[in-house]
Amino acid sequence: MQPGPLLHWFRWLRGLSWPVLRHQAGRQSLALLAIVLGVALAYAVHLLNSSALAEFGRAASSIEGRADLIVQGHSKSGIGAISEADYARVAALPGLTLAAPRLEGQAQLRGNDGKPFNLGVIGIDALQAGSVAPELLPQAEIDTAPTAGALQLLDPERIFLNEAALRKLGISPEPGSPLTLRVADAQSGQARDHLLRYGGRHGAGAAPLAVMDIAGAQVLLGRLGQIDRIDLRLQPDQVPEAWSRALSQMATPQGLPAGLSLSPPKDDGAWMSDITRAYRVNLGMLSLMALFSGSFLVFAVISLSVSQRLPQLAFLGVLGLSASELGRLILFEGLVLGLLGSVLGLLLGWVLADVGLRQILSGDLGLSLGLGSSAGLRFDAGQHLPAAAGFGLLGLLISLLASALPALAVRRMPVAQVLKGLGSDSAKPLPLWLGPALLLLGLILALLPPLPASTGLAEVPLAAYAAMLSLLLGGIACVPSLLRASTSLLKFLPQSATLLLVREHAKDQAAAASRALAGVLVALSLSVAMLAMVGSFRSALQTWLDQMLPADLYLRSSLRVGSGQVAPLAPALLEKLQSSGLTERFIPQYSGRLWLADQEDPVALLARTVQEKDLPVSGPLANSPQPGAQAVYINEAMRDRLKLQPGQTIWLSLDDISGEQSRPATGSARQRLAYVRGVWRDYARQHAALIMALPDYRDWSGERSTTEVLLWLRPGERASDLSPRIRALADQPEDLELASLEELRSMSMHIFDRSFAVTRWLQAVALAIGLFGIAASQSAQALARKREFGLLWHLGLSRAGILRLLTLEAALLCGVGALAGLALGVGLSAVLVFVVNPQSFHWSMELSLPWPPLLGLVAAVFVAGVATTLLAGRQALSAHAVQAVKEDW
Repeated sequence: MQPGPLLHWFRWLRGLSWPVLRHQAGRQSLALLAIVLGVALAYAVHLLNSSALAEFGRAASSIEGRADLIVQGHSKSGIGAISEADYARVAALPGLTLAAPRLEGQAQLRGNDGKPFNLGVIGIDALQAGSVAPELLPQAEIDTAPTAGALQLLDPERIFLNEAALRKLGISPEPGSPLTLRVADAQSGQARDHLLRYGGRHGAGAAPLAVMDIAGAQVLLGRLGQIDRIDLRLQPDQVPEAWSRALSQMATPQGLPAGLSLSPPKDDGAWMSDITRAYRVNLGMLSLMALFSGSFLVFAVISLSVSQRLPQLAFLGVLGLSASELGRLILFEGLVLGLLGSVLGLLLGWVLADVGLRQILSGDLGLSLGLGSSAGLRFDAGQHLPAAAGFGLLGLLISLLASALPALAVRRMPVAQVLKGLGSDSAKPLPLWLGPALLLLGLILALLPPLPASTGLAEVPLAAYAAMLSLLLGGIACVPSLLRASTSLLKFLPQSATLLLVREHAKDQAAAASRALAGVLVALSLSVAMLAMVGSFRSALQTWLDQMLPADLYLRSSLRVGSGQVAPLAPALLEKLQSSGLTERFIPQYSGRLWLADQEDPVALLARTVQEKDLPVSGPLANSPQPGAQAVYINEAMRDRLKLQPGQTIWLSLDDISGEQSRPATGSARQRLAYVRGVWRDYARQHAALIMALPDYRDWSGERSTTEVLLWLRPGERASDLSPRIRALADQPEDLELASLEELRSMSMHIFDRSFAVTRWLQAVALAIGLFGIAASQSAQALARKREFGLLWHLGLSRAGILRLLTLEAALLCGVGALAGLALGVGLSAVLVFVVNPQSFHWSMELSLPWPPLLGLVAAVFVAGVATTLLAGRQALSAHAVQAVKEDW
C-alpha cells in the first residue's frame, strides 16, 4: 500500500527539519523550556483546583447523602426546630419509603498533643441512614463489649470518627477505649464533659467529624426531643417535585406540620464551586501568564534560528523549494517544539500538582477554605484526559502561533538579495494607529459593567481580562513609535559618529525592536501589575485591620455550637471580668446571623458598638428614609449581590422564613424594617454580612449573649501578662481563646502572604521567560549584524567602539522597554485593583504603588537586558566577524 501525500509531506519536512533541530538544540531548548513551564504551571493550577473541588464534593456528598427531599425547620439558631412529634407525623406521610432523622452539632476533643480541636457531630438512626447516606454508617471495629457486633451501631455511648478526626487526635484508639468530648450550651456557653467510647471509623467528610446514634447525640448536645432535619426517600412511582407540590396543597393536619419546609438536597459541591470560582479563574489566568510570555520566547528563538539560516533557506529556494514550502518548514519546527513541550509540560504539571497537594499547599493554593486533601492526585481518565488534551493543544497552538511570523517572513524573503548578503527586510511594519487604538479599546473594555447574575459569570470579569490583553498588545504595538521618539533625546548629548549610528539604527530597526521587546514587555508589565495589586491589597488590609481591630486584646470561646458558630461566653465570666478592673475598657460583641425576607441564605451579623468614624466605610452615608427603621451597615458583597445602595430599606428576620408555607405578616415582632446607612469594606468575607448596633439588636431580639469581648489594656500593661490573669477568672480556662492585636495582625498577614505565595512564583517564572526572550532576540539581531560589525571594524571603528555602540543601543532599547513596561504595568494594576477585585471578590481598595520594589524590578530588567545584549555582541565580534565581509572582497 502506497503512503498518502500527507505522509510523504510529513516525512519530507522531518528529513529537512530534524538535522536543523539537532544542530540548534542549545537555543531550541529555551523555547522548549518556555512551553514546558507554561503548560506545566497552567495544568498544575488546574489540577489543584479541580482536585480540591472534587475532594470537597465527595466529602459533602458523603455527608449529605442521596435523599429525595429534606424536611427542615426554621428558627433563629437553625437548630432544634423539629420535634419528635413532628417527626412521627412526617414519617406517616403517604408515598414515603424512608424518613431518616438527623441531629447536628459541635463538640471538642483534645488531641494527643494536648491541644483541643473542634469536631462536628452528626446523630443518625443507623437502621435508616444506610439507604440515604451509607458513608455515615460506622465501619465497626468489633471488641468484646456486650454490645459487640451490629448492636454497637445503636449504642448511644459509642462514637465513630472519620480519618480527619483521627489525624487530629494523633493516636489510633482501640475499640471501646474512652474519649472525653466537651460540649458548650448554645444559650449559656457553659461547657460539659461527656465520657464516650470509641466505636470505630466512618468514611464521611473531609473535616473532623463524629457519627453516633441520634439518641446519644441528643444527650451529648443537650437537645432531648429535638431533630435538625429529616431525609426523605419516596416510593419509586413518586416524583419529588409533584409529591412536594401535592403535599403543600394539603391541610396542615394531613400535610406537612406548620413551621417545616421541604427542599431538594443542597449541592454543597456546586456551592463551593460558585464561591471559589472567582479565585480559581483569577489564579488560572495568572498561571497562563507564563505561557503567554513564553510564546514570545518561542517566537524569539525561532526568529534567531531563521536569521542564522537565511542563506541556507535562500539556497533551498534557488534549488526549487517554493515560498509556501519554506514557510511550512518553519511551522513544522514549531509543531515539533509544541508537541514535545506540551507532553513534557503535562507530565511536569502533574508532578507539581501532586507535590503541592501532598506537601506544600494542601490542595487549596492558600485559599484556606478546607478544599484540599493531602492524599495526592487520583487519576480519573474521564476528568483528567480532556483537561490534559486542552492544555496540550493550548501549548501546541502557542508554539504554532509563535512560529507563524517567522514562517511568514521566510515566505516573503527576497532570495536573491539574501544570497548576495544584503539581508532580508520582508517584515511589514505595524500601522501607527494600531497601538493607540488597542490601548483605547482596552480602556473601553475595562469600563464595561460585569455580566448579569443570571449568566452565572457575574464574578468572572471577562471584559477586564479582555481589556488587559488589549492593553498588552497595544503596548507592544506602540514600542516602535516610542523608540523613534526616544531618539530625539540623543541630540542633547555630545554628537559623535557612534550616536549617529545609534540614532539611525533605532529608526530603521524600530519594528524589529518591538518584536525583541515583546516578551520582556509583557512579563515586566504583568509583574509590575501583580506587584502593585498585591502591594495595594496589603496596604488596604493593614488599614482595615487597624479600623476593625481597635482593641488591644480579644476574648472568645474556643467551643462551637450549632452549625459552627462561636459559643457564647459564660455570663459569670463576663461579670467577673467587668468587675475585676483588669482592663481599662470592656466592650461586648455578638456574632450571629439574620435572614432577609426574600432570601434563602442567612446573612452574617456583627452586633457591636458602632462608631462610624472608625468603620471602613466605602462611599457616602444615608439617613433613614422612614421613621423607626433600623440603621445597618452592609458589606460590599451584600451590596453587589442584592443590588442595595445606601438609603434603601430591607426587612430583616430573626427566623429563616424563606421556605415556610405561610409566612408571618411583615412587621411582626420577629421582623424589623432596616435601612442601609452605609457600605463597609469587608476583607474577611466574600458573602453577605451586616453590622448593627449591639443595643438595638438586643432590644429587638432579646438576645443577651456575648460571643466576643474587646479589651483595652491599662497604660504599661502587656497582653502576655494579662492573659493568664483573665483565664484565671474562668471556671474552664481551657475553653477560652485570647489573642492580642499583634497576634491577630500577624496571623492575618500570614494568611495573606500564603494566599499570594503562588502568584509570586508564577510572576517570577514569567519574568525569567521574558528575560530569556530578550536575550534570544538580541542574540538574533547581533548575529544578523555580523557583516555590519565587520565592515565597521574595517572602516576603523575599534572593537571597544563597537561594544560602546551596542551598549548605547541596548540602553536605549531596554530603557524604552523598561519604562514602557512600568507604565503599562501601572495601567494593568489599575484594572486589577478597580475592576477585577471589586467584580471578583467584592473588595474595593485604593491603588498604592510600592515604588522601591517597582523601581528595583525595572532596574533589574534594564540591567539584565543590557548585559545579555553585550554578551551577544561579544560573541558576534569574534574572529568570524572579521571574515564576515570576505564575500564582498
